[in-house]
Amino acid sequence: MTTLAHTQNVAANTNFAAAKAKRIIISSDVRAMAYVLAIIGAVTAAPFALLGQHFAPNVAKDLRHQSEVLSQAGDPAGAVAASHRVVDIYRGLMRVSAAYYAPKLAASLHELSMRLNEARDDAGALAAIREAVEMRRHLAKFNPTYAASLEQSLQLLTRIEQAPRGELPRMKTAENTVR
Repeated sequence: MTTLAHTQNVAANTNFAAAKAKRIIISSDVRAMAYVLAIIGAVTAAPFALLGQHFAPNVAKDLRHQSEVLSQAGDPAGAVAASHRVVDIYRGLMRVSAAYYAPKLAASLHELSMRLNEARDDAGALAAIREAVEMRRHLAKFNPTYAASLEQSLQLLTRIEQAPRGELPRMKTAENTVR
């Protein structure tokens, strides 16, 4: 009889141990799920820092091309929208590497100014080109290869500032595009 009681105690302890093991497994599964959700949240919250640096430059390049095509097709509002998105992408990428993406942001601001000019948004065109000039001036201080693009932006700024309000000369994008 003591053997039977001992066997029942061992069985009860084994069942208790198995139940405890199941709780440990479940809690580790819950912990793993929490880690996965935290990672997904980080990817969602910081797209440029984690994934954007790989895909965003290609998206920006495609949007830039789309802006040019829309401009040539006579859709200045669509061209402006695409250019705004390019600028937004490069602003986000500046958080990843300001040194690498600053020239691209400056060029995008220059092109945004041209698109805004085509859409007859004088104030927007002036604000965008002023920001582009400021960035290119800073870049040219440290690297003389940016002097030519600074000169182009300064020429565009001069044309915009000298034009009477509401009567900006509409510029052809092909001769003013900065790559």
